[in-house]
Amino acid sequence: MNIRGTTTVIVPVFNGERHIAAAIESVRAQTRPVDEVIVIDDGSTDATVAIVESFPEVTLLRQANRGASAARNSGITKACGDYFAMLDADDLWPANRQEIMAGMLDEDPSLGLVMGTQRLMVEPGAALPYWVPEGDLEDIDPKDLPRPTGSFVARRSVFEVVGLYEETMIHAEDTDWFLRSRDLGIVWALIPDVVLIRRIHGANLTYDTEAQRRSMFEVLQRRMARRRTT
Repeated sequence: MNIRGTTTVIVPVFNGERHIAAAIESVRAQTRPVDEVIVIDDGSTDATVAIVESFPEVTLLRQANRGASAARNSGITKACGDYFAMLDADDLWPANRQEIMAGMLDEDPSLGLVMGTQRLMVEPGAALPYWVPEGDLEDIDPKDLPRPTGSFVARRSVFEVVGLYEETMIHAEDTDWFLRSRDLGIVWALIPDVVLIRRIHGANLTYDTEAQRRSMFEVLQRRMARRRTT
């Protein structure tokens, strides 16, 4: 008999008044309900807090501005679920995401992490980031896009083994965490299902190409240093 695990959704937000309500609503609309939603306000100065407080079932944590990684870590340390999922405040979940991904963890105890694909939602006037393949957006295969933080769900036990996100990193902290999990032998399942709707609005952090490249170099340096000590 499969054990049905509980899921905590962790949502970092900074000045996200435009999108945070839609993000929360997409979690509320899941065909398999989630068990806990934690929103971490990272020092917002707009109406974000008031909007989040209008959802009584959401746990709101507030902290001084320290970045998305620190906000996620705050949520992780407070989370009660068996499974942890990340959602950026400007993104959305397809309604069947939780049913697919949590269901896979329920069915296969050997799996530590399930990762799906993303579909882009481009707001009018927003340029595409450098990592989007050339061509018509409608023709892009989701499998050809990166798989970011919001595209996975992992067991609590995986975070206990791998640890938290590196708070000094503004970019590529998810890649750093993913590589750490790989190096520790965490069993992944990569699936073709679209599990994240990524909103492109012109202010996304991933537009900073040079910063992304520097961060990826740091990720590789960190991995080499880990291997030298093992």
